[in-house]
Amino acid sequence: MKKFLVGICALFVLFISCRKSDDTPQPNPAPSSEITILAYLVANNSLDDDLLTNIGAMYDGLAEMDQQATLLVYWDGKTKIGSNKAQHLILRYATDGKGNINGLPALDMNATLNDVLDEAEIVKEYDTQVSVDKTVMSKVLKDMVSLAPSSKLGLVFGSHGSSWLNSILTRAFGQDGKNYDTILIPDMVEAISSTNKKYEFILFDACYMGTAEVAYAFRHVCDYQISSVMEVPAYGFPYEDFMKYLYKGNVENYKLVCKSFVDFHQGAWGTVALIDSKEVGSLVSEIKKEIVEHKDDLADYDVSDLQEYGRTSGPYIAYDLGQMISDLNDGNVPSTFSSQMDKTILYKGCIEKAMSNYAVDAANYCGLGIYIPVEKRPKWNEYFKTLDWYTASGWSEVTFSWNF
Repeated sequence: MKKFLVGICALFVLFISCRKSDDTPQPNPAPSSEITILAYLVANNSLDDDLLTNIGAMYDGLAEMDQQATLLVYWDGKTKIGSNKAQHLILRYATDGKGNINGLPALDMNATLNDVLDEAEIVKEYDTQVSVDKTVMSKVLKDMVSLAPSSKLGLVFGSHGSSWLNSILTRAFGQDGKNYDTILIPDMVEAISSTNKKYEFILFDACYMGTAEVAYAFRHVCDYQISSVMEVPAYGFPYEDFMKYLYKGNVENYKLVCKSFVDFHQGAWGTVALIDSKEVGSLVSEIKKEIVEHKDDLADYDVSDLQEYGRTSGPYIAYDLGQMISDLNDGNVPSTFSSQMDKTILYKGCIEKAMSNYAVDAANYCGLGIYIPVEKRPKWNEYFKTLDWYTASGWSEVTFSWNF
């Protein structure tokens, strides 16, 4: 559990103001940092406790800020929050950079999670809704943008995830409720695009989002992407350690965010990468060149020697992109591909000495995974062919020796 959760309760509990669900959100008039962070947390699933803990960790990170900053959190979880016990709502935390959050001294490390939640300003409540519905996500994100006190925005998405996939159990992003509602990546991109904003970064606190397919899909809606190609520990990202870096922005600070993830999860498991979205298009051109050139080899390709990142819940989701290209070229990676990878993947980190079977060979970890069509996944393959990625990456030119 998060560091602040251990200890005694605070001496008092704040009464928090609530707005009716049909009220129009009002922007925060207080000055803020250059970037406002929006966190979209879909926790009506097994991650309810963990994502609640993430809110507390974000609060801890804000408490250490030396500049004004605003955090807006959309919550959809099993846990109901506030005096009205809302299950779908937007919380706001704003720090003055002098140790105060929402106009009061920040809680210390002995505070409980309930104390932190009681400190939130509830600025919007919603009736029961499916948060992974494209229309709902679009509306909520627009509401959050309208509340942001700065024009530069960063996005955090927290929930279950499984890259570009479309089946119920693999859920591309999110799992909302007993019906396993989820959102497909193209719909998610449309919802983000509907806000008419290009985001400074998107941080995916969800499993398997560090793939070439996902990077390609999100390349136009954000400048940078922070993601993992394998399963993310339930604890997620250690927000208490790096919120100050997220708010400051720029590549060097985003690298520190990634480093914080690796340092925090030593002894557990994990991978993380920082992706430059503007370079993804050029990387995909290099990928297509390689796939088309080696289409005969790929027609009946043996993936058994490649590093695979679906450890428990997602076999075949992603193999290492760089290792695949190396293998296709007998160990000699083309200089143009290597150069473009260096421009696209600005940071990559992994935990080699990991628990269970989650160890990663750093020598064969490039920062991005890629799906290689396999005969064992006919339903995946059927959907795979509907993606823009299928043509853009050159897979459409491969004639497989099996029924694809």
